[in-house]
Order: sequence, then structure tokens, then C-alpha cells
Amino acid sequence: MDPEDSTRRLESLKKVSKDSIEFVQELLEENKKLGKNLADMRVIHNSMVATCREYEQLQLKFKEAERLLSNNQYIVVLVDGDGMIFAEELLVRGKSGGAEAGRLLIQALTELLVAEGTPEVHVMVFVNMYKLANVLQLSGRVKEPKVFKDFAKGFIQAKEHLYFIDVGDGKEMVDSRIRAELNFHLQNYNCQKVVLGASHDNGYVRILNSIQSSATPDESKVCLLEGPPFASEFQSLEFETLKFSHIFDSRKLETPRLPPGLPVPSRPVDVPNPYPQNPVSYAGAVVAPPPPATASRPANTAQVGLGSRINIITPQQKAAMTKIKSLQPPPCNDHYILGQCWKEPCHFSHKYNLAQVDIQAMQSRVGATRCEFGEACRNENCYRGHYCSAIRDGKCVRPNCPFLESEHPDGAYTGPPPTRLWR
Repeated sequence: MDPEDSTRRLESLKKVSKDSIEFVQELLEENKKLGKNLADMRVIHNSMVATCREYEQLQLKFKEAERLLSNNQYIVVLVDGDGMIFAEELLVRGKSGGAEAGRLLIQALTELLVAEGTPEVHVMVFVNMYKLANVLQLSGRVKEPKVFKDFAKGFIQAKEHLYFIDVGDGKEMVDSRIRAELNFHLQNYNCQKVVLGASHDNGYVRILNSIQSSATPDESKVCLLEGPPFASEFQSLEFETLKFSHIFDSRKLETPRLPPGLPVPSRPVDVPNPYPQNPVSYAGAVVAPPPPATASRPANTAQVGLGSRINIITPQQKAAMTKIKSLQPPPCNDHYILGQCWKEPCHFSHKYNLAQVDIQAMQSRVGATRCEFGEACRNENCYRGHYCSAIRDGKCVRPNCPFLESEHPDGAYTGPPPTRLWR
């Protein structure tokens, strides 16, 4: 064997072995990397499998939520009851008319608006109950305020989700409640339709314009219900409209004014004992002349009851006035002066045992408050004042007198006309 050849072959083998070892080492390193990548991919795979399972569960929950939501769909009707007046033939029937009005309204809305399924219909009528009842009587649409109270009771008892909501006295009380309800229901997924019954009042046009101009699905939810003809600014709106002339009166509610010199019918108020046997009918003060001004009065008497017929009181009556003012809660005027109270609930007391002189003190005190209908008042049981009797030397001496100029003797009025509470 040639030594040189053997040496060359050995070197060649060393080189081949070195390359093989390096190759094997490279394979081992690559295998490690692949093993790590495989482990990472397994983690990702397991995470994706878990995510897919969670997604499937979420889909099932979403479908269940959709099913549950579809079971609670509803339509809401918001009515400004101070101007959207129910048909007179329903009002005069009292409780049975209210029940019929509720049934007819639900039936009409269901037939027109319910395309799929059977969503509940909620009706919310917002009113100043006490004022509206009296205005309806003054306008001749009901015989007495109690008829309207019975109508409202029949309405809410006719079916679930029918409400008559008494917002009490105060400017814009009805408007603010309806605006709040309108915003709430438009944002509620379950609400399929909002029907607004306020065709008499331009005050709602601003919020309706904002809904119409917004790029949201809210516009398609709104529907306008017509009672009296739509006020002028409603003409710019493009909402769907409805009209149920057999349910809502198309006439605007106006407070009638008495022609000059027209006598007001008088009828004694039936007041049970221990109430006065000859109670005052304050509506008679509309046409009664004011009491003559006196230059002087006895030192032991006082002038009270501006606008009532009880102007001079004795020390005993003055003590009764002080007593009435101190009672908390105050005694109910309707209960003690008229003999009956139909407000539910009444926030005044019916539990005091008052003597006749106390009742007279109540009459004197409340007679100083101007009746908001003034000369137009036809309620012969009205116990508020209808003319000013605070006249001295031919002039009104009452600061900030609430009575109108026409409710003073000629030339006696000294102040600006007060703002009317009813528009």
C-alpha cells in the first residue's frame, strides 16, 4: 500500500466525515426548530378549536336572545291627552265609554301596524286630569268632571298596558313626559313602533325633525296619530300618519267664553252637615257686581276672600282662618266645601272635624285665588274667585292682582294683564 495514497484517502475520509457530521448537526438543529414550530402550531390549533367552540356557543346564545327579544316586541302609543280628546260619544258614557275607547284603539292599531307576530300594544295618555276634567265640562263635552274620571278608569281597566297618567299642574309637564318616553322607546330594541298622538301642538315638531334628519333606523319607527288637524309645522314632516276619527275628536278643545251679559246658571251646592246650609256658588260671581268700596270698617273685622262673597269676618272667623292655615296636611277644598272629592289619590286631608265657621274660613281663603277660567267659568260649584273685590276708592289695592282687567270694575284695574295658564 502506497503510504502517500493512504494518506490522501484518509484525508478524504476525514473531510467526508466532517461534512457528514455537519450535515447531521444541521438536521438536528432543523428538527429542533420544526419541533418547536409544531408545538406552537398545536397551541394555535387548540386555541382555534376552543374559539370555534365558543363561537358556536355564542351563535346559539345569540339565536336564543333573538328569540326571546322577538317574544317581547311591542308598539307604544304616546298621547298628549290635553289636546288629543277622545270622541264625545265615548266620553259622555263615562266608564263604559273609556273601556270601549281602549278596546277600539287596540283593535285599530293591531289591524294596521302588526304585520308579523302579535306584539303588545301599550297606550300611555298623559294629562293634567283635574284641569282637563273641568275644561271638558266647561266646553260641554261632559256633564261633570266625574264623568271624565270614570272614563279614564274604564280605559285603564279595559286591558293590560293601557294607562292614563296624571302629570298634575305645571307648564310643559305633559310635553316633557312625552319627549322622555319618545326617546326611551326609540332606543329600545323591543319597540317596533312609536305612535305619537299630539297633532294639535307644534311643540313636538323640533324633536321629530331631529329624528327625521338622523341617520338611524329611528325614523321608520315613528308614526303620527291625528286627532285635531295637524298644526302648521307638522307639514314639513314625512312620517307615516294614522287617523281614527271614531276614537279621537277632530275638533280642537277650546275653553268657551261667555258673551257679555249672559247670566250664569245658578244651582245650590248640596253640602252635607256640618257644612254650611247655604253654601256660596262662586261661579255666580262672574256676573255679580263687586261689593261697594267702604271708606271705613269696624276695627275688629278684616277684609279677606278677594274674589269671593265673604269679605268681612268676625274675630271668630279670623281665628278659624288662622286654624285652617295651620292644619298640615291642609284640608281638601273639594271634600269640605263641595262635599265630595274625586281626586285619587288626594294629597289633602279629609279627616278633620271642621265646624261651619271653619268651612266658611276655607271658602274665604280659596275665594282669594283667581279661577283660571275667569269669566268663562260655567262651573256653578266653582269655589275660586271670578272677580276682584279688593277695591278701595275705585282702584284695585291688591299688589300683583291675579284678576284680569275685565274682572275689575271699570277703571279699577292698575296692573298689567296676568299670563293665562291655559292656552
